Amino acid sequence: MFNTAIKFKTYPNNVKKAIVCLTLGWIVHLIFYFKFLPGEVLARSDVLMVAVGLLVCFFVASINPWARMLSLFGNIVILVTYLYLAMLVFQKPAFGLQVMTTSVIVLFSLATYYLLRKDTAEFFRSFNATKAQVDEKKID
Repeated sequence: MFNTAIKFKTYPNNVKKAIVCLTLGWIVHLIFYFKFLPGEVLARSDVLMVAVGLLVCFFVASINPWARMLSLFGNIVILVTYLYLAMLVFQKPAFGLQVMTTSVIVLFSLATYYLLRKDTAEFFRSFNATKAQVDEKKID
């Protein structure tokens, strides 16, 4: 259920791109969160936000199939939130906010795209398959 070995160099390029975009997306999101949101806005659950970001990136990087699905759902929530923010931000001349919002949208969109690709999904399915599961698949 939990694979904790990260062998980044051995992953296919699309999986590497997904992990890099996801990690960069979380980093930019956290910078946006800490820099532009005032302390009282969301009751500042800072530790929880950082922990979630780190854990999602770690478990996706360690090729856990359930983490891929969880990340996809989380990416969609983040994308919807930032698309709404973009509508608000682009009505005012706030270059820093516009760049950060656009960066998060682009990075999470790319991460979602690469995580949804068929070859990436197959890699996540087959990476942790046991020898019996692989042999059974060959028989079918």
